[in-house]
Amino acid sequence: MVFCEIEFSNNPQGIFYAGQLVSGQVVIKTDKAKPVKAVVLQIKGYAETHWGDTQYDPEDQSNGESFSGHVDYLATRAYLHGSSSSIEVVIEPGTSTYRFACQLPITCPSSFEGTLGRIRYLVNVRFVRPWKFDQNFNRCFTVLKVMDLNTESLMLRIPSQVESQRTFCCFPCRSSPLSMRLSLPQGGFVPGQTVPVEVTVTNDSGVAVEDITVKLSMVVIYYSQPPCADTNKDHFVMVQKTGEGVSTKSSKQLTFDLKVPPTPPTCFNLCSIIQIGYQVEAEARVKGCHGGQSLHMPVTIGSVPLSQQLQKEPRIWGEEQQLQQLDARELVLIASEPAGETHCPPNPWAADPSIAPPIYAKAQHICPDPHKFDKSKKKSQKKPAKGTPEKKKEDILFTPLYGVFDLSNQVEEVIVIPNQIKTDGGYVNDEVDKSTWL
Repeated sequence: MVFCEIEFSNNPQGIFYAGQLVSGQVVIKTDKAKPVKAVVLQIKGYAETHWGDTQYDPEDQSNGESFSGHVDYLATRAYLHGSSSSIEVVIEPGTSTYRFACQLPITCPSSFEGTLGRIRYLVNVRFVRPWKFDQNFNRCFTVLKVMDLNTESLMLRIPSQVESQRTFCCFPCRSSPLSMRLSLPQGGFVPGQTVPVEVTVTNDSGVAVEDITVKLSMVVIYYSQPPCADTNKDHFVMVQKTGEGVSTKSSKQLTFDLKVPPTPPTCFNLCSIIQIGYQVEAEARVKGCHGGQSLHMPVTIGSVPLSQQLQKEPRIWGEEQQLQQLDARELVLIASEPAGETHCPPNPWAADPSIAPPIYAKAQHICPDPHKFDKSKKKSQKKPAKGTPEKKKEDILFTPLYGVFDLSNQVEEVIVIPNQIKTDGGYVNDEVDKSTWL
């Protein structure tokens, strides 16, 4: 029997930031001599998408056309036993330890597990066995993009708002407008931070608003690659709160506090087949058969929070460590660990003592079905010819961890609204002067 364990140096959770050094060890234990062709250590990082349409084709008995995409970010290997040309080597009984180190490219996107695609990083130890299927041992790890909100854009610091109006019925019975405004104090947030969403509704129509719902949502766009290029989309509601309605010929202002849960940073430019964005959505549900009114505003989710002061120069975390880093994508086996050396990777907040490191947690709003994803892939693959054994591929279940900040000790300017009444859905102020924004 072969036992294989993959460990990371001083990093039991297996959480790394793009550009950091991944180091660890592989421990192999055998109770007797094992003949193999080779033992290969691989570190992989890739993005993949896959989905199919729902149309059934009776001619080839398939479920229609299949769409997929694949991009490699890290693909490197080293041989622990044997080589690519070896015929057979023997692993002696006992315990063997192999230390390794690999440099992550600075352009790696964050780990993500969705319903139609994933961005995944893993360490794989493969035993290439003669006359048998290969035996694999895997350990997935989390890679996070360093997205510092302080260096992204100054626009993330300023307040923003969006407005919309709608009327009911048609001319000449058209009603006065139902107006709604959605306001945010800034455009960038991090997990653990509270997003104060202000919704102002002026209902000059004759149709009452039953309630107002505000959501913080993640929108994921998946892309497939030629010859079947297409797009698909996921919409995950992260946080949702509902407040009271607005009667006819009246105005109301509510503030909803939406706490950002564990989630990956916004990603539009690092992955060509998976893009992740966020938006705040507000909807006013009206009585009767009329359709409600809704509007949304994009927000940016980062991995380093906005500081109280503007940064004069872009902050480059780990700049001193990067001078001694290995070449990106190179996997190195280390003969022995130098005495007294630590392998704890630097964190992006070392240069700013005012930012406390986050805790890490799993995303609860994303509920991917890895079995459904893998089954859809298998349906599109050609079956082996008769008499050829089909290799069984085990599903790897993994959920990345994302940083959650505690910013409760930061001093922020609070604007107190007079005659403010707290409700289940937020804070309401009935004395709104609509002339200030119409």
